[in-house]
Amino acid sequence: MSASLGILMLLAMLATAEPNVTLNQLQKNCEKLAAETFNRETADDEDRVDYRARYNDRLNKCFYEETYISPTPRGINVWVYLSDLLENRIYGGFHRSTNIGFFYCNLQDKECHSETEWEALVKSYIE
Repeated sequence: MSASLGILMLLAMLATAEPNVTLNQLQKNCEKLAAETFNRETADDEDRVDYRARYNDRLNKCFYEETYISPTPRGINVWVYLSDLLENRIYGGFHRSTNIGFFYCNLQDKECHSETEWEALVKSYIE
């Protein structure tokens, strides 16, 4: 199944919100769509190394977090982005560079200064 068809199917399920569609089914559909997205887009992108997805029933959204790691001659760059998979909208992310000691984090209108703070902010969306 193509990712486009998967998105359409998940959108239809979310839009109808029938009582017989369980939270577990929505989570499984979100995870399946995330896996399809990650695997399709990773084919030519060796820096993309990991992802996680979670259906958030409070917000009625499928959130997708993907991680990129890029080695440089002097260290490693790490980027992590959180997005709404169905709307293809990035909510925020962080960038850490070991070679220059740089860390930047933003999620919606909030800034953070460490990966621990990032995890605390993203928790309400993806866990």
